[in-house]
Amino acid sequence: MNWKTCLCAISLACMASSGLQAVEVKATITYPYEGKAFSKDPSDADKAKAVQEAKLAALKEYSAGLSVSQQKNFAKIQPDVLASLDNYVTSWKIIAEDVDRGLKTLSLVVRANINDQLLLTQMNQATTAGSTVSGDGSLISAIFVARQTTSNVAFKERTTNVSETMAEREASTQNNAANIAEAATTRKMETKGGNVTRKSSKSTYEILSAEDFDIAFNEQMTAFGYETTSYADVYETCQGGPSVEAIQKEFRDLNELSSKNRTKAIRAAKDCEVRYFTIGHMDVSVPYTDSVTGNIKVYVSISGRVWDISKKLPRTVASVGPIQAAGFGEDEATARRTALVEAARLAGQSVADMLSSKSIR
Repeated sequence: MNWKTCLCAISLACMASSGLQAVEVKATITYPYEGKAFSKDPSDADKAKAVQEAKLAALKEYSAGLSVSQQKNFAKIQPDVLASLDNYVTSWKIIAEDVDRGLKTLSLVVRANINDQLLLTQMNQATTAGSTVSGDGSLISAIFVARQTTSNVAFKERTTNVSETMAEREASTQNNAANIAEAATTRKMETKGGNVTRKSSKSTYEILSAEDFDIAFNEQMTAFGYETTSYADVYETCQGGPSVEAIQKEFRDLNELSSKNRTKAIRAAKDCEVRYFTIGHMDVSVPYTDSVTGNIKVYVSISGRVWDISKKLPRTVASVGPIQAAGFGEDEATARRTALVEAARLAGQSVADMLSSKSIR
């Protein structure tokens, strides 16, 4: 069995035995080799080193796709990852190779599977929040409002055209029918003008339950070592903040929370010993049939902000989005729920990454 067949067999064995979540990446390397004795071909040792370099390149390609905050967390665990590379690069396959005997270089193109879930877990454990004992971390409260487009009216352009001949203009100033007839036969100059009126589309919304989102968001934050409480509990326990319904109504009608209600909500949260307060909103699209799968498809776009409210003035410590997630399902409710859960996962991961990269717990 030659070296390539052996490596492919190992790769397939790794694929078969691994049920772990993986991200597939492609990497290309050019490795200068020493060669065999009395030969210009690469030795088996050279090929093995080239494969190792290709796996490192695949891991580097993966890390380049991380967010800035995730890259900071990845840097904390990188020495340990490199020391046990095969735990993270779970399988690989050589899809192209080229040997340049003149330059004595071996070029490889590999497709590798990176154990994304294990890396995220390791990054979490390396953060301050991930190593905090339960009950010792700072409390985080969040409220996300979900609204769905119920109708969207698009207005067509309205065009107004004006056309007048020079003869008509001169005759009209004299208010003489004979002059009009005479001018029409002697003058041919014509003036045209007009205008185009455009109006923005008009959308109407209804408030949706964000329970599915809240559960998934809190689950994601908890997995990263953070402790959360709902704003509904803040409102019921500590007086002075606007109700959940009042916040929902403002986001539905104005697409934002007024500074007055935001200040009231932050004061109430601070009275409840909350340190980090998150407010966000989601726009859920009108469902439509996907042309490829035939299933119902729904988009969710989410934006938000996290404040440190421990001091007199709130300070922004993290921002969410805009993040867009899609959900598919056999019916509208399933597609919407899937999209909300995926948006929550992405938002929770984004917030946790940004907080942990700043050693916030």
